[in-house]
Parts: sequence; C-alpha cells; structure tokens
Amino acid sequence: MTIDALRISNNSLTAMKLIGISAMLIDHSNAFVNPDYNRTFFEAGRIAFPLFALVLGYNLARIPSDKTPKIMFRLLMFGILATPIYIILSGGLQHWWPLNILFTLSLATTIVYLLSLPTYNRWAVTARMTAILLFAVIGGLVDYLWLGPALVIVVWRLFSGISAAESTILQLLLLGLFGLLCVMNDSLATLLALPIIYLAIVACQNIRLPRMKWFFYWFYPGHLIMLFLIKTTLY
Repeated sequence: MTIDALRISNNSLTAMKLIGISAMLIDHSNAFVNPDYNRTFFEAGRIAFPLFALVLGYNLARIPSDKTPKIMFRLLMFGILATPIYIILSGGLQHWWPLNILFTLSLATTIVYLLSLPTYNRWAVTARMTAILLFAVIGGLVDYLWLGPALVIVVWRLFSGISAAESTILQLLLLGLFGLLCVMNDSLATLLALPIIYLAIVACQNIRLPRMKWFFYWFYPGHLIMLFLIKTTLY
C-alpha cells in the first residue's frame, strides 16, 4: 500500500496529536523552565511537529475546502493569543522571532486553501500567486521557517487523490523534508516520528478516543501560561 492510499482513523489522528502534545510539553518545559538544559528532552521534542504536520495535512485533504478558513483563523487567533507569553518565556521582545508554531500551521492552512481553489475559479491564478508570495515572505518568519509549512502542504497534497507519478515525487520530497528537519534541528530524532505514526495508525485504529476538537487550540496558550507560573514560582 502506498502512502497516499492510507486511510487513517480519527482515533489514530487523536493518538498522534496527544503524543505530539506530550513531546511539545516536554520540550517547552526543558527550554523555558528547566534550569539544567537536558539534551534528551530536546530530542523528544523533535517528534512533535512532524506529528502535528501529518494530522493537519491529512485533515485538510479530507474536508471540504470551504471549511479550511475556519481552521486557518482558529490557528491564527490562538497563535496571537499565545504570543505575549511565548515572547516572555523566550526572553523578551528581542526573541519574538520566529513566530510560534500556531502561525506555522495557520500559514500552511492558508496556502492549502489558496491552492485548493478550483482552476475554473476566476481568482484561481491570483490565489496561487498569493500562496507563493505568502510562502516566500511569511515562511521566513514562522517556526521551522519554510520547512514547516512545506511539510503540511506536501502531506495535504499527498492525500488529495493524485496520480501515481505525482505521489512518487511527493513521497521523495517528504523524505527530503524530514532530512532537512534533521539538519535544522541538528538531530536525527525527527525520524522517530515515522515509526510513531505507523504505530498510531496500526495500534490505535480501533481504540475509541475522544476527538477533542478544541483541546489543542486551548492547550497551546494554556501550557505556556502554566510553564510561566511554574517558572516564576520556583525560579
């Protein structure tokens, strides 16, 4: 079975989100609170974004495009909400860049929406040019830079009912993006997301888990506030 032929259950997607959230919490606790920086915790955090990218990209491929703007604006609004505390934890205004991960996911969602407009739409060409411009300019401002949104976009396209030839090209591109993430992170731990994805698909297919539609949105700013309170209380 090729990657694009996979059918991932909601239970498996939820499991990936929960694992990603746990990895992110470990990483942020280590970066923002732990006075003795731990490399192992850093490595654990490298699996979070690939999991988020796969879940978002897969979901964008299976929902009607007219629902995409809702996801885009939710990610943007919660990214803005989390920004002040994220900057404080990062060390002040001089550390505003890169923008937090919700901006990365929101940018990717925006680009997917623009690219998904049907070719017969009179705004299709303008939308595609705007998508390229957003990727080129805003991609340099968000977490994981251009690699972040690119990973989501490739996953979305891969599960969008494409030809075998395009699927092969995108699968090779996907492997290349994982390799570049390893270089960016100076860590091979990103590759651990691949067996985790496989295990989540196989082992959690029939396990009933709650969808928790809004959990991730609220968890992101919420866990940053919690870490700030812990840091100010203990240190």
